Parts: sequence; C-alpha cells; structure tokens
Amino acid sequence: MGAVPGTQSAPIGNVEFVWALARALLALAASAIFLTAAYLTFSPELAAYRAAAGSDNIQPRTIPGDDLTIRLGTGGTGRDKTLHLAGLSQDSRAIVTRNTSLQASDYPFVEYTINNLHPGAIVYLIWKTAENSEEISRARLHQSGNEVTTTCLGNDENWIGTITEIGFDVYGDLRDEALVISSLRILPYSPATLLAAIWSDWTMFEAWDQTSINHLRGVPGNAILSPSVAIAAWAGLALLALGMVSLFKKAHNPIGYLAVIFIPWIVLDLLWQHRLSTQLTETKFLFQGKPQHERHLADLDADLYQYAQHLKSEVLPGPEARIFLLHDDKGERHNYRRLRTQFHLLPYNIYNYGSLPPRKHIRDGDYILVLGSINSLTFQSSENLMTWGERGRLEVEIVDEHPVGRLYQVGRGKAE
Repeated sequence: MGAVPGTQSAPIGNVEFVWALARALLALAASAIFLTAAYLTFSPELAAYRAAAGSDNIQPRTIPGDDLTIRLGTGGTGRDKTLHLAGLSQDSRAIVTRNTSLQASDYPFVEYTINNLHPGAIVYLIWKTAENSEEISRARLHQSGNEVTTTCLGNDENWIGTITEIGFDVYGDLRDEALVISSLRILPYSPATLLAAIWSDWTMFEAWDQTSINHLRGVPGNAILSPSVAIAAWAGLALLALGMVSLFKKAHNPIGYLAVIFIPWIVLDLLWQHRLSTQLTETKFLFQGKPQHERHLADLDADLYQYAQHLKSEVLPGPEARIFLLHDDKGERHNYRRLRTQFHLLPYNIYNYGSLPPRKHIRDGDYILVLGSINSLTFQSSENLMTWGERGRLEVEIVDEHPVGRLYQVGRGKAE
C-alpha cells in the first residue's frame, strides 16, 4: 500500500539546519541587546542613584591593599601594593580598615579584589559614618566566580551619610593560606558597574548550611536581578522575534524554536553547575578521606558534636538517663541546634520539648540540658532553684557548665 500524500515531512538538510540555528542565534543576540538596553535605560536602581548623587562627574575611590591598616589579626604588605592577611586573632577574627571621607549617596557600588578567598573565610565590608561614629555597619561579601567582585550597597539602609572609615572584617578559618587583598574600590553609579554587580550576584558562591536541605538560593538574598527572570525574558523575547520573522518569511523550522528555548536553559544550568562544582570542591576539602570523627569536627555543628561527646564520655551516666533538652531558637533555623544536639547524644533517652521544662513529666534524677540562653528561664545558684514564668519552680543542681550549654540534675523534687 502506498503512502498517503502529505503525511510525511521532508527531512531537514544540513544547510537548512545551519540557517535555522543562525536565525535562532540572531534572535537571541537581538533579544539580549534589546533587554539590556531597556533595563539600563529604565532601571529603577540607576534612576535612584542618579537622583541621589551630588554630581554627574564623580570619580571612583581606589584604596590599594597596602593602604589598609591591620586593626586585628596578623599580616603584612606585599611588593605589588597588596595586603597579606596571614593570621586571625584568638577569637578567629581579623579587621583591616582605612580612614576616608566620602558621601555614601555618591558611591552605591563597591568593588573588591581578594585572592585565596574560600568558604572557610567569612568576609564582611565594614564602615563607620560621621553621623554615628560609635556604630560599625557591615554587609556580607560573597565569593564570586572572579577574583574581582562588585557588590551594590545603594539599597543598604546603613550606607548613608559621610563614610569616615571603611574596610574588611574577616571571620572563620584562613586554612593556612593568607588572604591577599589587592584593592578596595568605591564606585559611583554607571551602567557598566551595575552589570558587573549583577554578574557578581549570578556567579557568587554561598556554601551549604543547615537550611539548604529545605531551600537553596541561586543568588544572594539582596541580589539586584534574578537570573531565572532575566533568562526567561531573554528566551521569551527571542522566541517572539523568531516567530515574527518566520511568519513574515513563511518558514517555520522547529530547530530554530528549540534552539531559542534550550540555549538559555543551558546558560542558566551552567550557572547552577558552576555553583555545584564549587560546592563539590568545598565538600571534598572538608570531608574526603577523613574518618567519621574528623568529619563531625569539620561540619557546621562541630561545637555541638564536641559538647555532646564531652557529656557522654565525662559527665552523664549510662544511656538509661533521661535528658530534657531545652533551647530557644527565637523562631530561626528550624530548631537546628536542638535537633542536632539530640542526634549527637544518641543513644541517650532525649526528650526534646522546647524552651521550658515540662514540669509534670520530670522526676528526681532527670537531667535538664539548656543550650545557649533562654530569657524566660533563670537559675538561682544560691538556692539551686530553676524558675520560669509565674509558678514554674524546680530544684536542680548544676552538673556541668560549658560555653555551648549547661546541664542540671533534678534534685530534691518539684516545687510549686
């Protein structure tokens, strides 16, 4: 039986494929140019910065690394005008600053160049103002895909007035490798600077934390523009342009439409894969080849793990002991510290009730473990009395005191 005429489509030749792909690339290029120009022309950020600036001819301020003064920590200057921050103080912190004088409204952007920056070192930009010289303001700086990173401070409520001192505040672990600070530049508004800040947002890296299992952002919380929104607009406008051209020429080729959809998708996925690759490198550094004990010591909750091991090996009796675990996370972190402490104390009999003792269920000999401070819970050492609320009273004895928490044992019974 012969084929029904008109039911089979002719195969796409190589030349037609190339032309379809070329039209798709041209549509994507035109879409990117149009959207970028429109965004820079009508950007509310640039309009606000232009209105706030005192002049249209504001020059950038550049602070070489060797002009920064080490206020806390150790280090020295290099031959190439850099500052090598080699060590932190006893509280794992370093501060480098320089005195200056500039109007925050004239400089909504900051560009910094720091080599050897990794997730183990948490860096903040810090500054003081003439209007409030006793208060130090700060903004978190993230590791970007490039050594030169631009960030926007124009929307920071504390970036106002006359800036009199500016620099970096570093926490964490340098991992035996000095941070090399090449420069700190304070920049006025410009289209190029805005685009650089957006790109830094899109390529920044923020290591996984205890909330990452529930929610993982692709950009900082204060990002100027979401890459998902931008790339969706890019693909949508290119698809519309390609459709109009195809309609005009009466040549609808599915290859072009598929390319306009998948190329932006691949670009967005590459940004995501860059972040995952960086996270993989960080995870290998922290955990690869280490026994379980050392992995716990390298994890986010290392302080809780060490405290739990201290209680299990040196303070508590056998696992038959009943422990009431109390912690007030003030509505943050999904009770992370309390739940992780319970995990590390297994196989002990843990009652994870909240922030106040369940008085009706406690009996003599039980333990109460209080993590951190709970405002409504107090302990009077002179009377060995734990109190909360108007009628909550419990006779206890303190068994162990530690920076992470305090362990009490219920003594001579409960009191009303």
